[in-house]
Amino acid sequence: MNDSPIKVVRELIKMYGSSLLEDPDRMGHLLEDRCGEAKREIFVLSFAMREILKDGALPRAGTFTENRERIEARFRENLGFSKPIASWAAGAITDFLVWSEETSGNSDSRVEARRGFLPYAGNVMAKRPRTALFRKKTLRNGFLLVSIIAVFLGLFIRITEPRYNISDEHGILFLAHLSGPGAGFGHVRLKSAQLAADQINALGGVKGRPIRIRAHDLPLSPADAALAADALMRDRSNVAAISVCGDAANIAIAGVADTREMPLIVSESCDAAVTMATPDSPRLYSFRLNYDDRYKGRIAAYFLTHGLKRVKPALIYEAYDENSHEMREGFIEAIGDYGGAAACEEMWTAIGGLDKASVEEIIISEADSAVILNDTAGIAHVTSALRGFGYEGVTVGVNFNESLDAIGGAGLDNSWWIVPASPDDPQLQSFQSYYRDKYNENISGDDFLGTLFAYDSVKWVADALFRAPGFQGEALRHAFMSTQNLVLSHATVTIDPRTHGPWNKAAALIYRSDGGARFQRRFRPQ
Repeated sequence: MNDSPIKVVRELIKMYGSSLLEDPDRMGHLLEDRCGEAKREIFVLSFAMREILKDGALPRAGTFTENRERIEARFRENLGFSKPIASWAAGAITDFLVWSEETSGNSDSRVEARRGFLPYAGNVMAKRPRTALFRKKTLRNGFLLVSIIAVFLGLFIRITEPRYNISDEHGILFLAHLSGPGAGFGHVRLKSAQLAADQINALGGVKGRPIRIRAHDLPLSPADAALAADALMRDRSNVAAISVCGDAANIAIAGVADTREMPLIVSESCDAAVTMATPDSPRLYSFRLNYDDRYKGRIAAYFLTHGLKRVKPALIYEAYDENSHEMREGFIEAIGDYGGAAACEEMWTAIGGLDKASVEEIIISEADSAVILNDTAGIAHVTSALRGFGYEGVTVGVNFNESLDAIGGAGLDNSWWIVPASPDDPQLQSFQSYYRDKYNENISGDDFLGTLFAYDSVKWVADALFRAPGFQGEALRHAFMSTQNLVLSHATVTIDPRTHGPWNKAAALIYRSDGGARFQRRFRPQ
């Protein structure tokens, strides 16, 4: 780690006083002006100081030291810091607090050290300086200094070891099911990833090195996929991995990524468990490009209340689908914030579909809309059942593709759909042209989203490599976690460090009428 920000903060405290520590944003801006090369360290210190100030006031140095082990655990749990980084941040803050108290004259130890130079006042012994206490403090500080140097030396070795790529290229693992029933899905995503790499390399690569996509066929079994990924991630010539596998396999691979300390981008999964070890703690090395199921519910509630001015919807979700229930929870939470409430809730099953009694309950409830919170192909049958049993109002859903349109037919008329991206979006025409020109084929509607996300995942890795002070491990992980306002093809992305997923990302809005489905616009909650 670069210790220059610590020295600069000492100088800033002399100039502006200890109140600077109570304003992490101001401290961060001043540090960027004076030691801009230490971006990672400035990022770590700013977030650590914000976490400390959540307790309401700046602690005393002694109190902070006594609780340091607990504070380091907070950094790891709440900020996603690794153990060495958390220790470095805590050591730096200790230094700030001690320096602040010494320069302001509030430290008791400083007063005692000064008194050590006062002469004895007795008549028995000759007048001479009382230096014993000063010598003891000097010896203690010497041991402390040696210990700090040893800690920082260990951190330096830890951080700088992966600073340089052992290869002359940036290897990116591309993990997919490239054989068996899902092989077609994997291959079009691989083509898209290679397209992005070719475009980056045509511009000179990243920091003078080309990107190489190294594709591997993973087994369908999550346990076998994890074993295969573990063997691949041992190769340190690979700087990161992109997975386009299913949710269960992605969750298993995410555990391996943490063990092997290799950043993993899960391109299109919406399952929060891919990046969250527990509901409150993110996996250190896993990141999502797609938003999660709970956010789908929240953005549907926003569009319903702000776009359609409907505040009394009927909720329809699948009884035995966990993702559907996550969407429902996000929707219920958000619509209350937006001043609405559900008129009724109806569940359907993949076997029985939505029955007539449920539709009659929706009509009786006088709901002003019907919101379908599910991703599966069965929602086409739900919309058909709604129309077939007499519901004539507007419907809102969170998934739409060519297959759904073909199955649903007229049952989808007068419906709105919220999706991560639409092939009819004018801003995505250039991407589709690049793909068509390179491979002489069009992207099918069912493959569009996954292909687009694989393309943008490679662009994201390239951006992180460009910003990171090193090419592997901790350095690259922090670059992914600190992604802000990154303009990709499908959206502008900012990563939430609490979830390692996108924060408040825009979605595409589609309206389906008897004339077909039409892209309307991109939007996001305000």
